[in-house]
Amino acid sequence: MNKCAKNGGSCRPGGGWFVFLGTFLYFCGLDSSIMANVTQHIRIQRPELWTLQLQVERERIRYTLHNAQEENSLLWGDIPIDNSVGDYLKAVENAVYDNPALLDDYPQVRVLVHSNHFVVMPPSCDEDQARQLFDTAFPEWDGDYADCLLPQCQVRLAYGTQRGLIGFLQRTFNMPAIYHHLYPLCEHFNAVNQGSSISRMFLNLRHDSMDMVIYRKGRLQIANTFAFRSLNDAAYFALHAWESCDLNRQRDELQLAGDHDTRDQLAPELRRFIAYVMPAIYPAQALRLSHDATQASIDLIFLALCES
Repeated sequence: MNKCAKNGGSCRPGGGWFVFLGTFLYFCGLDSSIMANVTQHIRIQRPELWTLQLQVERERIRYTLHNAQEENSLLWGDIPIDNSVGDYLKAVENAVYDNPALLDDYPQVRVLVHSNHFVVMPPSCDEDQARQLFDTAFPEWDGDYADCLLPQCQVRLAYGTQRGLIGFLQRTFNMPAIYHHLYPLCEHFNAVNQGSSISRMFLNLRHDSMDMVIYRKGRLQIANTFAFRSLNDAAYFALHAWESCDLNRQRDELQLAGDHDTRDQLAPELRRFIAYVMPAIYPAQALRLSHDATQASIDLIFLALCES
């Protein structure tokens, strides 16, 4: 068994072979949607002991499964979302239903929803005030609305999602806890910075966007997501935020997580201006989930640690 399949990765054959097989199934009158089941290798014997975590993005659903009573139990992978159907919600539904391994009766289900429409506010804002602030920031918003408390950071985060997505998740899974995608990043690094006299910026990098959190003397100052077209744009956003928060270029730290290629290309540019640019320290307790946990979504790893 190859390593990817063993650990729950979403392996698939080469593109040419895949196209050929899809065409073959079509002409044989078979449903080629079976190829969307990238979790068919997963067999959970006692789902009541396992936790399912999902990260719903625009192009994919990332997942982890782990048994808190068993070390090195982590399974993970990515499920592509076929947006060619023309309706994002329908595409998400198809991706979930095509993967029955996600639909077992897990007692704990946690979901991260990506949204660039959000407002961070003090926890003293009640639900009505949070909704009012969100509506003021996004007066044209016509999708779903949700909010979540970040207890470690002592903030409330109100956000919008695709219309119908929250309802689908609540109908499909067993009382899922639903969070904005910045939740685990903020909560995890808040714990890292407790009592620190050093200010830190953390960047969680993807190939075309990044999440940014900044802690100044242990308190959250910025939590945001930026899309970028080039690494120069990413460097500009980071350096502008660094200066806006009055961080010290010779003393404070900038830590990088996420996509390895983007991290390796961005770090040298940032080191031209900031003395301490380094990879984010991977939490040792995550290795109890799997010795290869660094290959899974860092957002979902942080979520598992925050909620454990």
